[in-house]
Amino acid sequence: MGRIGATELLIIVIPFLALYFLPALIALGRKKTNRTAIILLNLFLGWTFIGWIVSLVWACTTNNESQTIVVNNNSYSKEENFSDLQKNDFNEKLNSLQKLKDLLDSGVLSQEEFEQQKSKLLTS
Repeated sequence: MGRIGATELLIIVIPFLALYFLPALIALGRKKTNRTAIILLNLFLGWTFIGWIVSLVWACTTNNESQTIVVNNNSYSKEENFSDLQKNDFNEKLNSLQKLKDLLDSGVLSQEEFEQQKSKLLTS
């Protein structure tokens, strides 16, 4: 009656080990970036109550994810971009007018249709 069997020992030891390594288990479950350090702290200093508390708090804190900094090395200024847009818009209108003129010259469009399409194009 005084002896503890292997199964009774496992029933007693497993909950205590789970409680002891609770900070490590939390760190693994939360996929912490520094989980190795938390596990080592828990393993070696968890027997001191302060070491266990520190590793638990560390495991429960949020990850400090590094911020991504985007540097725009574009040499264009806003005015140059706007100027480029105006040039592109002008070139598109010029090409469209040229196509309309070609359609007029080939007889596909009448003079009246050409004028209507031209005015629509220039007012847009």
